[in-house]
Amino acid sequence: METKLQLREMPQHLMAHWLPIIDCNIKLYGAHSQQVQMGWTMPEESHPGFELLLILEGTQESIIHGYRHLVEEGDILLIPPGYKHTNQCVSTTGMTYFSAHFNVDDPVFILKLMSRHSRIYEAGTPDNLKMRAILESWMGMIKQTEAYTSTDKFMMQARMFELFALLSQTADREPVSTMSGSAPNTPAPTAMHYAGAIAEAIKQAFHAQLRNKDGNVSTIKVEQIIASFGISPGYGLQIFRKVYGRAPRAYLSSLKLQEAKVLIEQPDLSLGEIAWKLGYTHLSHFSRQFKRWTGESPLQYRNSTLKKNRSAPLDSSSAISGVNGID
Repeated sequence: METKLQLREMPQHLMAHWLPIIDCNIKLYGAHSQQVQMGWTMPEESHPGFELLLILEGTQESIIHGYRHLVEEGDILLIPPGYKHTNQCVSTTGMTYFSAHFNVDDPVFILKLMSRHSRIYEAGTPDNLKMRAILESWMGMIKQTEAYTSTDKFMMQARMFELFALLSQTADREPVSTMSGSAPNTPAPTAMHYAGAIAEAIKQAFHAQLRNKDGNVSTIKVEQIIASFGISPGYGLQIFRKVYGRAPRAYLSSLKLQEAKVLIEQPDLSLGEIAWKLGYTHLSHFSRQFKRWTGESPLQYRNSTLKKNRSAPLDSSSAISGVNGID
């Protein structure tokens, strides 16, 4: 029986009020500061997560889906996942910037930010000042030689959640009329609504699967989830891919992979039990899929993880100044 249900059955908790269950994965892909010269440019690219960029000195020209933006000193630019863009220094004296790439497994939050498209938080505004304080805090955590500790990483994550709250509050306050112009091929509001609902339903179904205790392996049927919203599976697959840049099954696979890593790191759980929790009828099926995801079998991943945990402190390249960030 789950802890929450156990507490609810106790007399002293009959009138209790509960905070919601929070279960999401965050990732900091990397963050760095850099000084560049006039004419410096980054070729067109897109990222799997959000990019938040603070101009410390100078001016940057950003072209995002064909739209030109001038990002002045002190401005903060938010670029959503999948948006093709180029950045160029247009200051004769050069430019200094700080850039962070991140993502979070919360479909509603992602959809909320993506519906606003790229966005500039202008220097000196209340939202800008609050976000800048967080980004400067991250900058102050960058270490040149020392290894990052668990405390360092928890502090980075704490600041990240503060940033998420600010971005969410800002999006909630922004009226539709002030949204930046729609980029080419931007999904219609109805499509974005359905895509967000499908993603949330898949996530809830997956969590219910993890809690299943009836002894039977449960299977998540994406097509049935889509049909439950009164739309055809073909249309649901199309709009989901257009909004999130991947198929619903790929999104479900990402949930399974993240949970598999967490479960495998618990030595008291057998690999067979983990496979069952994740919806696989046979351990061999799970093992093959996990190896396709990571290049390692579940047993190899478990052994390598245990070995890393017994080794020396983490290398600094795995924290904020590195490319892998925080899992």
